[in-house]
Amino acid sequence: MRGAQIIIVGAGIAGLCTARMLCESGKEVLVVARTLGEASRVPDALLNPVRGKRGTVAPEAEEALAAIWDFYPSFVPLRQGILRPVPESDRPVWREKLQGRRVPHQWLEEGLYLETAGWLETTPLLHRLAEGLNIVFAEVKRLEENTLWLEDGRRLASKVLVYAGGASGAHLVGLGGRFTAGSVLVTQEHFKQARSYGVYVAGHSLGGSYLPHQDRYWPHQTQSHEIDWLLAEAQKLLGYRPAFTSTWAGVRYRLDRDYLKEIPGGFALTGFGSAAYFYAPLYAQRLLKRLGGKS
Repeated sequence: MRGAQIIIVGAGIAGLCTARMLCESGKEVLVVARTLGEASRVPDALLNPVRGKRGTVAPEAEEALAAIWDFYPSFVPLRQGILRPVPESDRPVWREKLQGRRVPHQWLEEGLYLETAGWLETTPLLHRLAEGLNIVFAEVKRLEENTLWLEDGRRLASKVLVYAGGASGAHLVGLGGRFTAGSVLVTQEHFKQARSYGVYVAGHSLGGSYLPHQDRYWPHQTQSHEIDWLLAEAQKLLGYRPAFTSTWAGVRYRLDRDYLKEIPGGFALTGFGSAAYFYAPLYAQRLLKRLGGKS
């Protein structure tokens, strides 16, 4: 039976951030995942501290932004700034919610500009984070405290197990949560300036979701009505419907802020929903401290 000091299940953004930080602190880490990136392979990721159409400031936004800028730029360029074209009638409520929060921003004629928010290209980041890590590509069939069983019958054991998988493997740890399908259109146009209101554009991505939450995981494929909705919302955001070349579909897993919790044999670091790239560095730092390392 093969073993490691720490085994991380999942090679999405949370698993790879955690593995990288733990390895750099001198810990022995083995990552086990079905594929590199998994549900984190959305073409471009927003790093957005003010979310939705209600202007909700993300919990721990200040700490998350600091962790983002401390970590990601060592691996890939971080494209700075998100424009939120908030209607004039809604701006007083948004201003009130931002009051007292240390989230750098300014109000422009077009709307709210978030100076230290931004976006990044996910594929280069995932590959850079994975460089030099010890990764076993296999599907995990069962977890039992510090031991996991792979599809080929192999058994792996660790002193500490970290579940950092997303929606497709959530049944392995039985944490409940919500599952939300969504799609991204890969656009011909490249959007250097990220814009977000209802849907978002950044890089070659036009993304968003209006689909209802589910209480279990089902694989998702982009439907024609989603494409129609994305293009209609893009018309409101941009004033036109951008041409697209392909689609991406995924399922977000959400645990309502309880992103780091103890489970038998270790920890679960999961459930970020659409905010995985925003919170992953912060919560990887926190897990490192829990395990006695330095961030």
